[in-house]
Amino acid sequence: MKLKFPIILLILSALSVGFQEPSTRLKQVINKEKILKADKLLKKYHLGQKQANNIVKVVYFHGNNQDPLPNWRERLTRTLDDVSKFYQEEFNKYGIKNEGIPFEKIEGKYVFHVIKGSFQSKDYTKDSGSKIQNEIYNKTNKQIDFSKDHVLIINGLCDKKTDGTYLFHSPYYGTGSSIRGVCFVADCELLDSRLLTDTIQKMAFSEMAVDYKKCSVAEFNSWYIGGIAHEMGHMFGLPHDFGNPLELDSTSISLMGQYGSRHFREYLWNGKKSSFFSSASILQLMSQPIFTQSNKLRYATSKFNISNLKFSRNKSGLVIKTDMKTEELPYGIVALVRPTFLSEYFNRSFSKFITTNDSLNLEIGLLANGNYVLRLLYLFPNGAVADFNKAFSVDINGVAAELESNSRVVNIPYFYEKLLKMEKTPIIQQKIEIFQHILNPPKPVDPKTCDDAKLFLSDAEWEKASVGWEKVARNYYTCESEQTFFLENQGKLYNKGLFAHSPSSYVFNLNKRWQKFSAIVGLRDFADIQGSARFIVLGDGKILYESPALRVNQQSILSIDVKNVMILELKTTGTEGHNFNSWAVWLNPLLER
Repeated sequence: MKLKFPIILLILSALSVGFQEPSTRLKQVINKEKILKADKLLKKYHLGQKQANNIVKVVYFHGNNQDPLPNWRERLTRTLDDVSKFYQEEFNKYGIKNEGIPFEKIEGKYVFHVIKGSFQSKDYTKDSGSKIQNEIYNKTNKQIDFSKDHVLIINGLCDKKTDGTYLFHSPYYGTGSSIRGVCFVADCELLDSRLLTDTIQKMAFSEMAVDYKKCSVAEFNSWYIGGIAHEMGHMFGLPHDFGNPLELDSTSISLMGQYGSRHFREYLWNGKKSSFFSSASILQLMSQPIFTQSNKLRYATSKFNISNLKFSRNKSGLVIKTDMKTEELPYGIVALVRPTFLSEYFNRSFSKFITTNDSLNLEIGLLANGNYVLRLLYLFPNGAVADFNKAFSVDINGVAAELESNSRVVNIPYFYEKLLKMEKTPIIQQKIEIFQHILNPPKPVDPKTCDDAKLFLSDAEWEKASVGWEKVARNYYTCESEQTFFLENQGKLYNKGLFAHSPSSYVFNLNKRWQKFSAIVGLRDFADIQGSARFIVLGDGKILYESPALRVNQQSILSIDVKNVMILELKTTGTEGHNFNSWAVWLNPLLER
């Protein structure tokens, strides 16, 4: 389709010193103007559409050594009602009519898909998300389809120690988009929205984020019900967002920011602060098909591109300008800005309603000298989001310039030393062995002259190599974070592999000396569910293998004849007209005689 809207898109201008803590004298500011404009546009966009039945499915998953936790159905009915009401209240705060989250129900009662796992509760960990998803998919006879459903998985993977401490074994994260999504949360016999006022009863727990915490039952429920609301936000496509500085005060915190999930409805038990959605989160959520109940062009993707990113200064501060070309105009934009030394939980958010004649002045405050990450989310009426990331630096004079790559990287020696201090479980020992080869890498083996019977291509000399994001890497993913450093797919850790975020290409000269090539291909665990990749093997320019479109938690195993092949190329591409979150990897890429 011909591009219709070449326009100057973005001006981010600063009015105040960036990233200082907001004054405790500030009151939470609810600016309805842009939200109501966007609501009017979205209503017009979806006018006349047939009412959809877009729902969130709920799975209750537990180990094979125990039944679901006591009173789980009654407790979770109350709890999910409360989470839904929270979403409704946050929309209503901005003047948007909303009925909350449309969970799957029959005759007004929640549908819980109860799944008994194949293993004991203790055999699952925070890293068992892929394993649990695979079990659910197989045991529900495809009633739960992670390729198109939004699924809340509540894990009853909780044991109680002899001293009364609750021990959780559950994954705890969410990921998703307008098309599909999944989130994992944890159940406990004390999880109940009715107990949000219980400050008398005490409890202690140990989980994925803290080794030990003792608190009131009320505070526990703020943490864990807030966790459900937070991770469901990710399932609907929301990023981490610390909020706009003017929306924060001493008694409020952004639900999608650092520790926001720990302050759900704290006002009920006189806590210090309570969570809320930022206006940026509301602006994005309001086009999510789960809430519009419209499937108009839900699965369509528009050609969209930004270019000519420029930095300048005016009397107010930093100005960032960029051009946009698109088939369909976004209705809004969210800008997330943070210093590189802070995690994405501390993204400050700035949002704007877009019209055809709007120059988009987004006030982000004056930025101090240092390096920053800028993330731009362009929001479309069908719920789609175009996501762009840029790194930039600001010098002592306030002059900004784009950086070549993200400056936040894993400190490999420090990470290695940290592993050495951990209990030497089989997984930790395997990671230590992988690190030893990374820290002291052997010279790559030339496949043209190698006489061994087998050769992993992640240990081989390549003719050329490139990836679509970050840098080419042998036997690990990227240095972006410790969580995604190692090669993990469907819950299994691999020693050998090639990082291949699409579009990628690895080219090897085989000199017609090898017989077979085999590999496992897929996306890394924890990849965003909106990402996908296609894997292609070329022999002397001829396609020898082409995978289907693969998403997170999917993989293909290939074994092909490379006899008489001189030049072997391993390629990946995105499959939906873009390469967003296309975290591809070639696992155990092996040549054999």
